[in-house]
Amino acid sequence: MLSKWFIHRSSIQNKFLISTICLILVPLGVFGFITLQISKNSIESQVSQSNLKTLGQIAEKTDMLLDDVIAVSNTFYLNDEINHAFTTEITANSYEEAHLRAAFDRLLTNSIYSFGKLQYHVTLLGLNGLEQSTNPLNMNIRIRDIVNEPWFRKAAEAKGRILWITEPIPGLMATEDGRSTFHAVRISNRFETGAPTGLVMISVNATTIRSLYESALDEQREIVIIGDDGRVISSQADGKILTNVKDRSYYWKIQQYESGYFVDRENDTEQLISFQTIGKTGWKLVSYTPTKVVLSSLNRIQLIVSIVFIIVVLLAIGASYVMAKRLAIPIKRLYRDFTRVETGDLSVRTPIHQDDEIGLLTRKFNQMVARLNELMQGITVEQQQKRHAELQALQSQINPHFLYNTLTSIRFMLHKHSVDKVDSVIVALVKLLKQSISKHDELIPIEEEISMLHNYMYIQQIRQGDKLEVHYAFIDEMMPFKTIKFILQPLVENAIFHGLEPKLGKRTLWIRGAMQDGDILFEIRDDGVGMEPASKAGLFLDEYAEDGQAAHRGGLRNVHERIQLYYGAKYGLTVESELGVGTKVSVLIPAWYKWKETNAK
Repeated sequence: MLSKWFIHRSSIQNKFLISTICLILVPLGVFGFITLQISKNSIESQVSQSNLKTLGQIAEKTDMLLDDVIAVSNTFYLNDEINHAFTTEITANSYEEAHLRAAFDRLLTNSIYSFGKLQYHVTLLGLNGLEQSTNPLNMNIRIRDIVNEPWFRKAAEAKGRILWITEPIPGLMATEDGRSTFHAVRISNRFETGAPTGLVMISVNATTIRSLYESALDEQREIVIIGDDGRVISSQADGKILTNVKDRSYYWKIQQYESGYFVDRENDTEQLISFQTIGKTGWKLVSYTPTKVVLSSLNRIQLIVSIVFIIVVLLAIGASYVMAKRLAIPIKRLYRDFTRVETGDLSVRTPIHQDDEIGLLTRKFNQMVARLNELMQGITVEQQQKRHAELQALQSQINPHFLYNTLTSIRFMLHKHSVDKVDSVIVALVKLLKQSISKHDELIPIEEEISMLHNYMYIQQIRQGDKLEVHYAFIDEMMPFKTIKFILQPLVENAIFHGLEPKLGKRTLWIRGAMQDGDILFEIRDDGVGMEPASKAGLFLDEYAEDGQAAHRGGLRNVHERIQLYYGAKYGLTVESELGVGTKVSVLIPAWYKWKETNAK
């Protein structure tokens, strides 16, 4: 529905604006959005891969550190003197005790010499009561007090393999210092029975492992080591050590894969999270980097691009509006001028302000209207000439017919009347001819038309004698108005020759004129023979006699055609007739200008 309105009913200006938005601004906006998203994903991927590479390096260093821890553990765990001490009763201040202490110190010195960068404590506890430790906190601890602890049983089940313990060891560590320590625990067993004989524990200070990744830290990035139980082993923030991340939404990803990166929320902030597995222990190195830091430069670029895009949008809409308006205004002006031409105003000329297609169209429109005006003026002149010729032709039809009838009447009068009577008739005819033939005006005052009618009726009354009686009834108000000449005489002539003369006895003719609703109405009524309906119906048909002359009622048709030609179809003749009773002919013409007003102009 919207597309149909846009295609068929929307203005050109709206189409131009909407098309600009749809074809330029929308694709540009989509392209900018996609480009920023791709850039964002690319930056996140690059930073994450860089973090992952860094974590891989840290993991390698951590594995090397753990190898050193394992080497230290092996130094004591595989030593024959230590194993012998675990199974031999050693009394205090005895030679055996001194020998064991000397061996322990020698092994410790060698280990410190070999792994000087490693900060650790060594603790040896035997079931026979042997107690040796470099950590003062572990002094005076008896192994019989810890053999029932779950971690000890788990270490015993490991059969000499190292058990990495990241949380404080119950019954062993007595202070909070253990919170920053992880332990490599091994249980020495009898070869014959596999029964535990003693414990070798290497406790490494957490600062040692933290030093492996401290160089990779900055104000924005955070790195932690998470144990296989979900606890934080190491962090630059001591407050996070031993906190558990199992309840975090991303923990399953870290546990499921060896390494990787993703975006998630941590501490109510969107973070780039990268992780790497430490091969020796299965611990996870996890790096947190806020995305707002990673994308800070891109965000600035995005802000600049957004501002530029808004400016481009405003400029594009403004330019489109101006261009659409420049297109629409000439077209609207042309449409308005077309409407004026449609109403008949051919004086319209549309101004041309540009030389493009609209300017060419406007120029052609002006040429068309000018040509149309010329043609209309030519047609008007031609129609006026044609109407004048038709009026002249109709007039020429009346004059010969009138002269023929009048001269015929005078011829008959020569045998019946005196010379004076005939002379007066000829004088009346001369006056009539002078009024009708000599003047070339199309319009004459009604008063003059009635004067011509009186001259004509004088001739007819002389001819008819006392057989014809005429009654006139004209109002003075109508006299100054104008009419086309010779409209009453043909009707009166037709009434006399075709209505009254066929009648025997006395004949009467009534001629009246009056105003009617702003028009002028003449009535010529006779008490003659009348007409049959068929004859009445054919009065205004174009009927001609065989000799080419107008039929006997051609005068009525002639007057009717002249009136309609000059005044329009509203005006003309109407005939009412009844056979044996008489005929009434009504003439309706408009009340055009008073004679004095016409002369004043």
